[in-house]
Amino acid sequence: MPSTFTPNLNLEKPAHGEHAGDWDAVLNANFDAIDAAIWRLPVRTDDPPSPADGEQWVRSDLAQLRVRIGSATYKADLAAV
Repeated sequence: MPSTFTPNLNLEKPAHGEHAGDWDAVLNANFDAIDAAIWRLPVRTDDPPSPADGEQWVRSDLAQLRVRIGSATYKADLAAV
């Protein structure tokens, strides 16, 4: 079975055993795509409790990504613990 790809960032999801000798190239390419996508998001210096519907942004201290979809706000901590 060949690799499949995520719908938004086109990240490769390798099939079992497909990249036995070069899995690091796939993993690094995926990390580079995620890194580039995060840095395209606007940075907010204020800190409202939630974004507007459909809005995405990163807090100015780069500690948290916030996304609002419909009435739900999703938060992902980015800072190392």
